[in-house]
Amino acid sequence: MRIRGSRTAIALGVGAALLGGGLAAGPAAAAGQASAAYAPTAVQRLVPVEGTANFRDLGGYRTYDGEKTRSGVLYRSEALNKVTPNGVAQMAALKLKGIVDFRTAAEIGANGPDKYPAGVPHSNLQVADGGLMTTLYAVITSGDPVRQEQILGNGRAAQMMVDMYRTFVDDPAIRAQFAATARGVANGTVSLYHCSAGKDRAGWMTAILLTAVGVPTGTVNQDYLLSNQYLKPGNDALKQQLLASGRMQNPSLLDPLLGVDQRYLDAARSAAEARYGSFGKYLTDGLGLDILTLIKLRQRLVT
Repeated sequence: MRIRGSRTAIALGVGAALLGGGLAAGPAAAAGQASAAYAPTAVQRLVPVEGTANFRDLGGYRTYDGEKTRSGVLYRSEALNKVTPNGVAQMAALKLKGIVDFRTAAEIGANGPDKYPAGVPHSNLQVADGGLMTTLYAVITSGDPVRQEQILGNGRAAQMMVDMYRTFVDDPAIRAQFAATARGVANGTVSLYHCSAGKDRAGWMTAILLTAVGVPTGTVNQDYLLSNQYLKPGNDALKQQLLASGRMQNPSLLDPLLGVDQRYLDAARSAAEARYGSFGKYLTDGLGLDILTLIKLRQRLVT
């Protein structure tokens, strides 16, 4: 997709910032994390990569049969466009097998491409947001509190998110991107995937993978909700900026869009079960993952 005109680029940039966790961690924000090399443990979740705030290891989760997911094998994160040179070096130490970027071409054009170690395979498997970011830009830059309330208030912002999560299941093109990523993880060619904030598209991808290898639903939910903790400082700063600039009188209207909510994940799960009969059938029939791929996923991700 080609971006035409600076106004469109700015629109997508603001929208991506909103769904991308507000202010991504820069050198100063990550300085405390950068002092030591990352050594994966069962309890350490956040991975220090300077220029990110939501880069996480998916190891250490118990499965139904008492095993654990492997640490230092699979990671999820927000966009890598603000990663510093030191952050690139930190990523190099992880020995990544491959990276998948779920952002659209418009998002990448507005906010910049990923920064990552030379030689690491990188794929852009675009998952669209249904125009959500462009809508957000128009609402926010209007500076009209009445319009903002009409579009975002009274549960409407949360409903936008619920609807977007349902498209993760219902849209065949989107299913194909998640399926391709799952196969890459199973084959050992993908060890990091991300979207803008590392919370929605990456969140659903993580739910797919953890569920597929036998991690209980409650644990999957806990991992999903961790994005709220890691993105809160940047989100709070963004809302303060919007208030100070006069763009919004009530920045809390953005809360349903800036964070994650159990209702969003449940909406995607319910869509999968309604369409395919069970989550297992969603994996095999919806995503087309055969038994060999599911076995390979388990072998790669579980001890």
